[in-house]
Amino acid sequence: MRAVILLSTICLTGFATAAVAQRPAASSKPKPAAAAGAQAAASAKPTIAGAWAMESNVKTAAGKDTVVRSLVTATADANGWVTHLAGRAPIATRVVAMGGDSVVTEAGPFQSVTRPGQTVTTRETLHFKDNAVWGAIEARFSNGEVVKGTVKGTRKK
Repeated sequence: MRAVILLSTICLTGFATAAVAQRPAASSKPKPAAAAGAQAAASAKPTIAGAWAMESNVKTAAGKDTVVRSLVTATADANGWVTHLAGRAPIATRVVAMGGDSVVTEAGPFQSVTRPGQTVTTRETLHFKDNAVWGAIEARFSNGEVVKGTVKGTRKK
């Protein structure tokens, strides 16, 4: 019995010593490759600032699909965004939320393009990548009607 206990103790001590020897040494400095990867991820934030030619696909009051074209001038932060519709005064556009490659904007109330005589407030959820933007639009009209659609666009060069 003593031989079995002695042999078990020797084996366990050997396994524990081997496990400790295989453990990597702790290092307080980050590896250069990890630091470079973190910097690359930080600089990968999309550049949203610029002029964007947009197409909003929505339904008219008669239920027909229509495209409303606009030009959105965006800044790098939440201040100074403007929507331009052909033949109209610029519309101040508020940035409701901004994070990563996504922005939520709100504009209005302004005179509706698709429903004459009504005002509309729009909310767009936009996703930016390279020179493309896409997302969803929700239009709330003065008569209480809510219409949802899609948005897509490209950066103007």
